[in-house]
Amino acid sequence: MRTPYRMFDNDYPLLSTASLTALILHAAAKGPVTLDSCSDRLDALFRQAGKPPGLPEDERRVKLARQLDHLRIARILEAGEDGALHLTDRGRQAFEDYPDGLDQTVLVKYREFAEHLQKTAHHSAGMDPRMGSYDEGYIARQEGISFQANPYSENTVDHQSWENGWMQAQEQDTRAAPLRPASER
Repeated sequence: MRTPYRMFDNDYPLLSTASLTALILHAAAKGPVTLDSCSDRLDALFRQAGKPPGLPEDERRVKLARQLDHLRIARILEAGEDGALHLTDRGRQAFEDYPDGLDQTVLVKYREFAEHLQKTAHHSAGMDPRMGSYDEGYIARQEGISFQANPYSENTVDHQSWENGWMQAQEQDTRAAPLRPASER
């Protein structure tokens, strides 16, 4: 059987936004979670799948920390006195509605998260001739969508613009500093 073509080492479904939030929500439904406990669960999933993680541990932890932070901002998780994150009533409902995970298109429905996005939103530099496709590529990368999922026809400006946005988001991901656990804020 031929191995699927992967342009980037981090093009793994288990690292998508929806997969990471599903992992976190399933764990939180059973009890408190931490970055360490979620990282251990993710590593166990890769072992169970018989696949290499595709990203170094520190980069996987950055992705998990970002998702934990997003779920905390959306008030799906909240910090407990024990320093761990606990599922809120809103989180239990989200888990029931989205057991396979959720992404920013769902999180933005929560007022707190929508306000957070408005404050921290990416603003393109305006140099790209197709800002819409650039931003779509940028957001796609943030949501864990693969580079090969570019929806535009090859050899078009929109195709190249989408790729530019995706690559910019990837570059920023690799430079991002690890987020602090909510318990340390």
